[in-house]
Amino acid sequence: SESWLREWVSPDITTAELAELLTQAGLEVETVEVQQPLGDKFVVGRISAIEKHPDADKLNVCRVDTGGDSLTIVCGAPNARQGLVAPVALVGAELPGGMQIGAREVRGVASSGMICSAAELGLEEQSDGVMELDADAPVGALLDEYLALEDAIIDIDLTPDRGDCLSIAGIARDISAMSGTALTEPEIKNVEAQIEDVFSVELQAPQACPRYAGRIIRGVDLHAVSPDWMKEKLRRVGLRSISPIVDVTNYVMIELGQPMHAFDLNKLEGGIVVRMAEKGEALTLLDESQIELQQDMLLIADHKKAVALAGIMGGGNSEIDEGTTDILLESAHFSPLAIAGKARSLGMQTDASHRFERGVDTHLQALAI
Repeated sequence: SESWLREWVSPDITTAELAELLTQAGLEVETVEVQQPLGDKFVVGRISAIEKHPDADKLNVCRVDTGGDSLTIVCGAPNARQGLVAPVALVGAELPGGMQIGAREVRGVASSGMICSAAELGLEEQSDGVMELDADAPVGALLDEYLALEDAIIDIDLTPDRGDCLSIAGIARDISAMSGTALTEPEIKNVEAQIEDVFSVELQAPQACPRYAGRIIRGVDLHAVSPDWMKEKLRRVGLRSISPIVDVTNYVMIELGQPMHAFDLNKLEGGIVVRMAEKGEALTLLDESQIELQQDMLLIADHKKAVALAGIMGGGNSEIDEGTTDILLESAHFSPLAIAGKARSLGMQTDASHRFERGVDTHLQALAI
């Protein structure tokens, strides 16, 4: 995302010149996809009232506040409800696919506008319902401004020796060096501990894992929703919002380059042990695949069982679920030699393995966590 990259370094050059500079730095640009603004007919709206359509079971008649005007809009989305904040296309708007929005009658009810899904706005390939925005999003604000939609997505084909550029920070360093423009790193303050809890960590394979940082977080609210700005940034780099814990760790990985993992603390027994697999061990991963572990595979285990395939994927026996309230956040350094080829031998590749195979900065772990 060019706009995300420019938060770190913003030389006074065009998008095309930026792409050329990246290629000159050895970061070959394959495509540049300019994200066009939607225009002034797309705003943030709130459903102030909703009732069933008198002549259609699957439709609702919504009163929608758009910051001064109250519109009647017929909507069939399953997640439409009173109080929902969502994008609204006003009469006269044109959707990215070319559809014109006008005032019309839907089964005898006048409808002025459209409550939009992310797919209808061209932000996702498919959507299950209308796009849900933060409850405190400013009603009446232009969607272009609220979501900062004017951007360009730059697709870079990296060679295996440039694992440092699998992050916004890494690419920004190259652009800074090539352009002579100062790097503006975000201030990352240490989060002071509020609880005394500790969880033991033992490194039995220090060459494969020389550094392992962990942090206990209690009282996690899994009903919380990631903020719109974070979901939008992740969408632009090809990652769909899943849950706050996953979104936060993905955000840190994309910005800094450090993969992270969260365990359900209450499913861990005794403490963390980073060790090589033992003969005959097996593990069911988060994707429900069952693997027979080889003795050259690095594991994250507790005192009773294996809980993750290090640097590749977590185990199903320690995953976050609806009952999770406390987590152990992992931020570790795994040697490329310990990870290389292991995911492929199992017929998989993950964002984490892709980075650890190519090398992750050994000083990132504490900063990321």
